Amino acid sequence: MKKGRFLVMLLASMMLITACGKAGGDEKPVIVEKVELDKSSASMKVGEELQLTATTNVENPELVWSTSNAQVATVNAGKVSALDVGEANITVQVKGKGLSAKCAITVTKDGGGEPPSGEYIIQTPVEIQIKATFNDTYAQVLKDAADELMKDEPNITVTYDKYSGSYAQIAKEIVDGVPAGNYPDITVVYPDSVADFIEAGVNLDMEPYMYNEEYGWTEEEQEDYVAAYLEEGSNYSVPGTFSLPLSKSTEAMYYDEDKIIGLTLEGVNGGKALTKEYIDNLTWEEAFNVLGPALLAYRETLETDELKKAFLDTSEPNYCVFGYDSDDNLFITLAEQYGFGYTAMDEVTGAGQALFNNDGMKGLIKTFNKAVNDHIFTTKGVYGSNVNYLSNADQCLFAIGSTGGVGYQFSAENPKNVGVAHIPHAANGKNRVIMQGPSMAFLNHKDPNRALACWLFYKYFTTVENCVIFSTVSGYGPIRQSVAETAEFLDYSNYQNKKAKTIERLKAFNASYFADVSAENILFSSPVFKGSSEARTQVGGLMTKCLAEKALTDQNIEDWFLEAYNNAVLKM
Repeated sequence: MKKGRFLVMLLASMMLITACGKAGGDEKPVIVEKVELDKSSASMKVGEELQLTATTNVENPELVWSTSNAQVATVNAGKVSALDVGEANITVQVKGKGLSAKCAITVTKDGGGEPPSGEYIIQTPVEIQIKATFNDTYAQVLKDAADELMKDEPNITVTYDKYSGSYAQIAKEIVDGVPAGNYPDITVVYPDSVADFIEAGVNLDMEPYMYNEEYGWTEEEQEDYVAAYLEEGSNYSVPGTFSLPLSKSTEAMYYDEDKIIGLTLEGVNGGKALTKEYIDNLTWEEAFNVLGPALLAYRETLETDELKKAFLDTSEPNYCVFGYDSDDNLFITLAEQYGFGYTAMDEVTGAGQALFNNDGMKGLIKTFNKAVNDHIFTTKGVYGSNVNYLSNADQCLFAIGSTGGVGYQFSAENPKNVGVAHIPHAANGKNRVIMQGPSMAFLNHKDPNRALACWLFYKYFTTVENCVIFSTVSGYGPIRQSVAETAEFLDYSNYQNKKAKTIERLKAFNASYFADVSAENILFSSPVFKGSSEARTQVGGLMTKCLAEKALTDQNIEDWFLEAYNNAVLKM
């Protein structure tokens, strides 16, 4: 800033002081020193320059300019030069005064003149928006993938809109924005929300891009993605693939190995010591009628109250042998394991059906209600919070929860050698476990270039290298089979080189378990259609209501099942 300008400002300040002195005697105003920039944020294209102007009331200031990311943007005497795609903060300081001001600079690709030409898949400029609730790790992977894509395909611009709400909230906001055309190109939600997008008419079928000979998957790439996860993306009411896998998990049973393995209980496992193999092959009938009662009886044989409390602390009214972290998953899984029916979808019309109001499920409800009253079992709905809190406090011996939330099954205050086992299954031998986790959903803006850009981004985002990061940081299972063969994942999942009673050891066991259930092909998902989300809500509430009832009657069951059924059907 020129010295003359500050002399003018100084003279004006002196005139103000003089005027105030004449009006108010000897009092003088306090002048607060400050520095300001004419812009607090700005967007630039690579190669552009921007002059920032600083104003200050400091006499004879020495201004110092700096950038937070010299690879993206540099600054000299207020002139900003955009060098590469990214973000940078330009700061001006008044030397010796502790005064500063910032301008946030966002640099995108060169948009001037003719669009870049060459061996590019997309020849005309196109911009796609991704709206998701990613944590910092996922967000950084997204940005890195977007940068790589934009370097290879300079006509594509990818923007990321971080959403702070839940998966359900982001889906609702998207559907609400459809009439005005205000919705992103890509989002991350659960499959039930994809059904809402289909109902709203903005579903984008990815199959024409997935199998395209020029830019689709190679045969090897296609086979590398876990088949069950790809199938989930086409399990909707209309033909096509409208979501692709991102983070997948299932449910596992977590327990304290030092308490359970090697324990000998009368009438259990043929009188032999408990083994991991025995725990892995529990049926619900064995768990409720044999193992659960035997463990409670064993507790009473311990000689002191201290030993009893260390084994199973019964001071919490919801103490139990087995706990389940999801009432709706429990209902749906039982219906699948026993073959009693939950929902179905007409393959011709795509219409949904509610099948859960049946005698088989009503009978199971009675069995599980008794187990709750006998302190053999509880759920998140009955307890009022996640059952891992009970297990971490020694008030639950086996906690069933999501493999994606494995970190919650370990307590640094009460460290244990936490084992990972299959959840119990039906006495009929059907061992099935539910598939969980959000997917990437794609939305149609009736622009072929935008649709193609969405596909290309997904390819860049789910490289083997990125999938390794997803799996080793989050605890979710790999969506690509070759991830399990990488050195990073092999080290992550090798529990033999992990210290005892550590979260790293638990995560290693968790990764191995997920690989096992994927290989065993026992994962399942329920069909997705208009109203499927409501069906899930209804059976979850039904399960909680029935299990929490201290004196459950047949009439209660009939009334509550019918009420849940009618509420579900209304949304179909």
